[in-house]
Amino acid sequence: MDRAAFIETLRRALYGKVDDVSLMEHIHYYEDYIAQETAKGRSEEDILNELGDPRLIARTILETAGQKSRYTEYTVEEKSDTASGSEFRVHQYEGWKAALFMALAAAVVIVLLVLVFQAVMALLPILILAGLAVWLIKKFGR
Repeated sequence: MDRAAFIETLRRALYGKVDDVSLMEHIHYYEDYIAQETAKGRSEEDILNELGDPRLIARTILETAGQKSRYTEYTVEEKSDTASGSEFRVHQYEGWKAALFMALAAAVVIVLLVLVFQAVMALLPILILAGLAVWLIKKFGR
């Protein structure tokens, strides 16, 4: 399989299953990736063997499309190693959900602290009088 056949197989596997913008983004991604790797001196055959079956790539894209619609963000990091070539790692971040959860947790903590502080301040005069009474009883009770 050559580059054109790989891209066409991927395009056909995704056509009608993702929106046109996503289709073009994925096609451009793989075209750019193959071009970058061949510019580094790697053979097209090695690159396509590394990528694997474009129908499997399309299936993975379609499966993760449902996860992305739940606001999951993905980033790809390339790690170069002279002994084994390039290795790609995918990191998953929960994006705005994690930020929203942290903001809500902070708000709950702040509200609880305010409530505890107000309760202590409301009880402070009573606690001072009770402490003074206990001290007076101990002092003059003998």
